Amino acid sequence: MSPLYVFNLVNYGLVFFFGAFLSISIAGGCRSRREWIMVLTVSPLLLLLQGMSLYLLGLDATKELYPFMAHIPLFLLLVFVLGRPVGISLVSVCTAYLCCQLPRCGGMALAALTDSELVGEVFYTAIIFPILVLLQWFFVPSAREAMAESTKALFLFGSLPVSFYMFSYATAIYSDFLYSGSDVAAEMLPTLVGLFYMIYTTAYRQQLQRRTQAELMNSLMGGQLKQAENDMQALRRAEAQSAAYQHDMRHHLAAIDGFLAVGKPKEARDYIRGVRDDIEAITPKRFCENELVNLLCSSFSAKAQRMGVRLSLRAAVPGKLEISDTELCAMLSNGLENALKAAAALEESRRWVEFYSGIHHDKLLIEIKNPCAGKVDFLDGLPYSGEPGHGYGCRSISTIARRCHGLCDFKAENGIFTMRVALPML
Repeated sequence: MSPLYVFNLVNYGLVFFFGAFLSISIAGGCRSRREWIMVLTVSPLLLLLQGMSLYLLGLDATKELYPFMAHIPLFLLLVFVLGRPVGISLVSVCTAYLCCQLPRCGGMALAALTDSELVGEVFYTAIIFPILVLLQWFFVPSAREAMAESTKALFLFGSLPVSFYMFSYATAIYSDFLYSGSDVAAEMLPTLVGLFYMIYTTAYRQQLQRRTQAELMNSLMGGQLKQAENDMQALRRAEAQSAAYQHDMRHHLAAIDGFLAVGKPKEARDYIRGVRDDIEAITPKRFCENELVNLLCSSFSAKAQRMGVRLSLRAAVPGKLEISDTELCAMLSNGLENALKAAAALEESRRWVEFYSGIHHDKLLIEIKNPCAGKVDFLDGLPYSGEPGHGYGCRSISTIARRCHGLCDFKAENGIFTMRVALPML
């Protein structure tokens, strides 16, 4: 038995294990001892089956039957034993097949340079394991992330390896079209690779833009939630100050009694007015059981009065909610702020805003209505304005609603703009 034949057999087995374990790794790897046992049991059996085919049928027939003795069983192993999705399993097997070209190309290149097929096979044996390690470190994590991101990302990522797999077997295994010397065959593979490269680059750019927009929204959301937290603290300080003011009422009564005792009723009346105005300015009104909703309603009621807007508030919200205080504060503050600004820009007769919040069928319902001037443009279901710095409040509300597994709807009909939000409370 010649050394070249021995290395051919060794490399045949090595490339099978290379492709098998790379396929499994790209698909997510083995997650339990049972899965490892199944993989380590099935892989040698498949290799044994290929060896029998090689011995009985020869190399050409074994190459034609190889998908049925290696790739399809690996695909079935991933789907039915390891429980991976069909799409990820298919792409993982084809991607591993594409990666197998790396050590093969290295071996063929050195064989051509040295004019020795044996040297090429030895080099193939030497580099296949280092290439597998490098792929595990640098390629596999990115491949997993790309496939798991979305169905579209899986399709884009898998289109090239799947197409290459079919092209390879159609033109080199089941026919000799690739090696026929045809100009079409020579140009087809580079053309396909270039086409996929252009498609993937375009899709990647769109994905990057969406990710950048999402990061911007997260940054804005973070700032708004921080501001909402600061507003909540300020409102709570005002409530505490009001409680302290009421606690000190006996001191105010003593001062009034002193003015009256020395015959100064005018000074007593002025003092009473001052105390009353101070208390009204800092005392939140009670709208419902929820502390935060009370504070916000009280704060925006005073703000609407300063802006000359009639604000109707109806709230029936319990003290305990599933949504966090900061998210609820950001949502209500954005909605009421937008409504007050829109109403304040109209003529006096149309300066009104209606707010409702309550629990119905285990859902927190929020509705804010206000008149609007002119036509309101929408983009992806959200109010759209071409002016810079506008539209982030509605995006923030929509983002919070999605994050809380709720629904958000914006409408502008008959001159009335309506925002509705429904958040599950279970």
